[in-house]
Amino acid sequence: MVQAASVFALAAVAAVQAAPIVHYIKGDHQSTNTIEIVGGGEAAIGKHLYVSGLRDVATGPNYCGGAVISPTTILTAGHCAEGDWIEYVSIGSHYLSGSKDGERIKVKKIVHHPKFDMDTMVYDFAILELANATTVTPIEVLFDEKDAAGAPGVLGMARGWGTTSSGGSQSNVLKEVGLKLWSNKDCQAAFDKLNEPGLTPVDVTMICAGGVKGEDTCQGDSGGPLTVTKNGKDVLVGLTSWGLGCAEAGLPGVYARLSYAKDFIEPYLPKPAC
Repeated sequence: MVQAASVFALAAVAAVQAAPIVHYIKGDHQSTNTIEIVGGGEAAIGKHLYVSGLRDVATGPNYCGGAVISPTTILTAGHCAEGDWIEYVSIGSHYLSGSKDGERIKVKKIVHHPKFDMDTMVYDFAILELANATTVTPIEVLFDEKDAAGAPGVLGMARGWGTTSSGGSQSNVLKEVGLKLWSNKDCQAAFDKLNEPGLTPVDVTMICAGGVKGEDTCQGDSGGPLTVTKNGKDVLVGLTSWGLGCAEAGLPGVYARLSYAKDFIEPYLPKPAC
């Protein structure tokens, strides 16, 4: 969906039954590897302003995704925040780069989840504290595991910037793709069928979505939001984290599950009005 993430890029480094394993490998965040939405379409302009892009220069391209969760806070994936490359966040823009619309705000502090592990990808969360408040309305975070809005089988949406087909040219506009949520049990079973002992296990801190041929996040949109609809509006349930292959039938993508980071995220959320 966007350019390769931070100093850790997603890359296909092996092949397992026609599905390349997508791992995080050390590299340059400005590498030519692209992060793609496969099978998606252009998102409605101005409708999902909370979707954010992480940049090293104010008007440069987005190298990772994120979401506005408070006027001064962006939530992204922990692996995106490795290194010191994130300087700005582009908020509310429909475009991959530039300053045609939206806001560019300086990042003043980066906080990783204390349990984030780059090897196992557990607790793949990071907070970006902004130097100035955004005018964009934050997205609601869904923490309740029992809420039917985030149950297996529900249609989620992933959004970001990238190509509409594997290997195509990168899109300059925000795109989206619908992906059904999986149970962790079914997700792990799908990966187990590959008989690849070195694969990262599907942990309770993860949520899976997709698995329909030709529709997927491919090589990430690392840190980008996975949302569901509740009471007619988007709510945040996950962040793009890792996966196998690209838009392969029966192989969902893996996202960081927000319900397992409530204690980490909640202090940054807007306080309820009295």
